[in-house]
Amino acid sequence: MRGLPGVLGTALLVVAACSPEIVSTAPSGRPSALPSPTAGVIATGLPLPSGSDAPSLEPSPAASPSAAPTPSTGPGTLDVLLPGSAIEVNVAELNLRRRPSTSAQRIEILKRGQVLIVSPYDALWFGFGPVKRDGYTWYPVMKLQTGDADGDLPALPTRPILIGTEVQVGWIASDDGERSYIRAVPPRCPTTVDLGNVEGMLAAERLACFGGPIVLEGTYGCPGCGATLPPMIDPLWIGYQESLDFLSVDASNQIGPIVLRFKPGGPSSPAPGSIIRATVHVDDPAAQSCSGTWFNAAGDVMAVPTVTIVAYCREQLVVDSYEVIGTDTDFFGG
Repeated sequence: MRGLPGVLGTALLVVAACSPEIVSTAPSGRPSALPSPTAGVIATGLPLPSGSDAPSLEPSPAASPSAAPTPSTGPGTLDVLLPGSAIEVNVAELNLRRRPSTSAQRIEILKRGQVLIVSPYDALWFGFGPVKRDGYTWYPVMKLQTGDADGDLPALPTRPILIGTEVQVGWIASDDGERSYIRAVPPRCPTTVDLGNVEGMLAAERLACFGGPIVLEGTYGCPGCGATLPPMIDPLWIGYQESLDFLSVDASNQIGPIVLRFKPGGPSSPAPGSIIRATVHVDDPAAQSCSGTWFNAAGDVMAVPTVTIVAYCREQLVVDSYEVIGTDTDFFGG
């Protein structure tokens, strides 16, 4: 069976993510760090049908794109770095470490302006913050692959983390209880809401930008895919990390990465290969009851902090309704 998109099996969950804290003071009075060893990387993969070319990053030619909602953080704004959010290093230098500890191996010195994505990023995850240790607050992050040195994200529909590439991951100290070492990067809210633009967004951007339902059009399903990880998030329907309910711009070229969540009470999912026009929303009330566990670098089962797992579930795209508008004749295996 084809491997699950975005998650590379249990090994991804136990990968030694890096973590940096600030370890010295530069002459300017800004914190700095010491030289770092080789960085650790993980691969970012989504399933590609046989014979496919590289993933497309072009926007969807949706026939009837939604109007862009007014940006909003929504109810229950959290005092935490949201999973799938972009942050920028706001000090001269910041350590990236293997684990959330000042004694953990230093991987790299991150410079001011480096943009990072907080784990988890949709189905790609290798740890959960916040972790309080050694006087710091720690988060697992991955380095931005695209954009510039000024702390900017690439313009939509480009995805900040490119599918089919390796990314450097680790743990950073976000603050020492008094001073923050990072700042939030403003969300990119699209003027045209179609599947191409939405799949380029970070998970936290969906929560910030979509204050009401949106309409997305694409091909449903994941031909030949199979899940490999045990369920670790509850309720399962909104949080399962290896859901195969993908909506794709061009399923013959790339599956996902957008995942739809179907409530137990309906509507039920359509037949694979269906081209659907779905009305979806974020910040579903069920997210407030989410809980979960994960494997740390030592293989221990750890509880996900409630504030983070609730945020992760709030970011999911839950289906209100859909209509089948056709069948994708190029759907692999369809």
